[in-house]
Amino acid sequence: MQNRKYHHGDLRNSLIEAGIELINREGASVLSLRKVAALCGVSQAAPYSHFQSKEDLLGAMREYVIEQFMEVLETSIQDCKDQNNPRLLIQMGKNYVMFFIKNPQYFTFIFSQQCIEINLSLDGDETKNFPPFQLFKTKAVPIMNNLGMSKARVEDAIISMWATVHGLSSIATMKNVHYNKDWETKIEDIIWNIQVLAV
Repeated sequence: MQNRKYHHGDLRNSLIEAGIELINREGASVLSLRKVAALCGVSQAAPYSHFQSKEDLLGAMREYVIEQFMEVLETSIQDCKDQNNPRLLIQMGKNYVMFFIKNPQYFTFIFSQQCIEINLSLDGDETKNFPPFQLFKTKAVPIMNNLGMSKARVEDAIISMWATVHGLSSIATMKNVHYNKDWETKIEDIIWNIQVLAV
């Protein structure tokens, strides 16, 4: 594994990215501040100016990915003039997939974290729900309610749509999966086709 280069003043993010790379290649059990320091080509003491422990680093890695992911999904919402338009959900789905196509290392890392909880049900405690999924649910439920869908159908539709974009993200980030078309131009068509079949 080659040493990573980092810009002066951006060591914290470089250590986070190195940690994600390390876990994806060798597993969470090998993560240590000493190893990420070596990957960044800095002294073993350098990471301690940003993180108190391995657990602190791991928590920062999760927050780092989730924060970027949320920004991408929130951009979909801000760009949509009509918050009740079902097309908002399609755009959120497209941005979901494109985020991971552009950052495949984040997909492998974040969904390998056992502390990440995803509550598919409309009921229950949602305070611990995976923030990007909870944001999607928060936007999807009113839109589907406005379409006159029953609670059971809303729940099924949310699971179906999330499974679609999550599945697309998974196969699009797999190195052994080949597709001769441009994902960015095809994602919307694929999502719409799934929804047409569900009607």
